[in-house]
Amino acid sequence: MKNPRATPPPHDSTRPASIENAIQNYLRDLAVGQSPRTVETYAQGLERWREFLAHTKRSPTDAVKRLNVDDVLECARWLSEERGIAKATLRTYLSTLSQFYNYLLREKLIDLPASELERMRDALKKYRRGYHRPLPKLPPDEAITALLRAARAIKSDPKKPRLDLARLRNIAMLEALRASGMRVGELVSLKRDDLDYRNRTARVTGKGNKQRIVYFDDPAWNAIQTYLKERADGAKGRALYQLPLFARHDRRASTNVLPITTDSVRLMFNDLAQQAGIEITLTPHSLRHAFATQRGAPHRLQLSWRDRGLTNRAILC
Repeated sequence: MKNPRATPPPHDSTRPASIENAIQNYLRDLAVGQSPRTVETYAQGLERWREFLAHTKRSPTDAVKRLNVDDVLECARWLSEERGIAKATLRTYLSTLSQFYNYLLREKLIDLPASELERMRDALKKYRRGYHRPLPKLPPDEAITALLRAARAIKSDPKKPRLDLARLRNIAMLEALRASGMRVGELVSLKRDDLDYRNRTARVTGKGNKQRIVYFDDPAWNAIQTYLKERADGAKGRALYQLPLFARHDRRASTNVLPITTDSVRLMFNDLAQQAGIEITLTPHSLRHAFATQRGAPHRLQLSWRDRGLTNRAILC
C-alpha cells in the first residue's frame, strides 16, 4: 500500500513555517521531475522523521527554523540503535534527511554555518558505512592535543629536508591556528612582513579586506620561529617581507617559496587526524570555533588589545 502522505497537498504560502509545512512543500517540489515511486520513498523516510520527533516529545507543527544538525544526528542514532533499521534502508532514510536539509537551506528556512554542514555530512557518511557513534559538536581539548602530538611525532630526517620543513611548518600552522583563532584563509595569506616581533602578533586580512591583530602564545610563536629559521629564506635572494609566512615544500614547488593553499591545510588536518586516531570531525574551522569557545579566550583577547592600547578602529581599519 502506498504511503498516503506521498502525494502532498497544494502549497499554501500563507501557512506558518512549520516542520510539517516544510515536509509537504519539499515533497511537492520533489514530485516535479521525479517518479511517483521516488517521491514515495522520500515520503517514507520523512515519516520516520515524524516518528522521531514524536519520540523526542516534539511536534511537526514546531517552527522549522528551530531544527539543527544535532536533530539529524540524534535521529540517525535512534534509527540505527533503537529502531534497528537495516543498513540498506538506513542509508535511504539518511539520504532523505540530508536532501531535506539541503532543501531547507536552499529555501532559507534554516540557517546553518558551513562547519555544521560539514559535521552533518561527515557523520551521516559514517552512519551509512555502519559506524554508529555520533560525532561530538566540537573538538575537545584532548583532540587538539592529539593532533599536535601526531604532528610532533613525525621523525626528523636530515636526508629529506623538504619533508622536515613540511613537518615544522605543519606544527607551526597548528599552533598558530590554536593560539590565534584565525581563519585558514587568513593563515595562508600571511606574509613574513605581517609579523610583529616585539608584540608577538600578526596582522591578518579577513573578510571584506578588513585587517585585525591576532596574538600568539609562547608555543605558537616559538614554533613559527623554529620553522622560519630552518627555512633560511635569506639565502634565496628575495626580500623577506615579500615571502609567504607558510610555504609549500612539495617537489613541484622545488626551491621556490610559494604560499600554501587552504586545500593543502585541510589535507594536512585529515592526515594527522588519521595518525592520531581522532574519531571526530576536526577541521580548521572547528579548531577556530574551539578556540573561540574556550573558557576565557575572548576575555584574554580583549585584555590583550586593551593592554597594547589598541581599539577596534585601529584593528579593523
